[in-house]
Amino acid sequence: MNDETEVLCYCSGTTTGQIRKLLDEGISDPERISRITGTLSGCGGCEFDLQALLDSHKTAATEN
Repeated sequence: MNDETEVLCYCSGTTTGQIRKLLDEGISDPERISRITGTLSGCGGCEFDLQALLDSHKTAATEN
């Protein structure tokens, strides 16, 4: 499976690619991402994966 099509949140069906697109658009607040995509609104199983993606994006941004 391609990283961009990997499902990050099974409750909402949100993919890693959808989250990366929001991050590229400057949207990095977890609550705002949740409102837009539905992540974090179900079982909560995606919380750590979402945070890891946000941290990775933040680290990459500071390195550039």
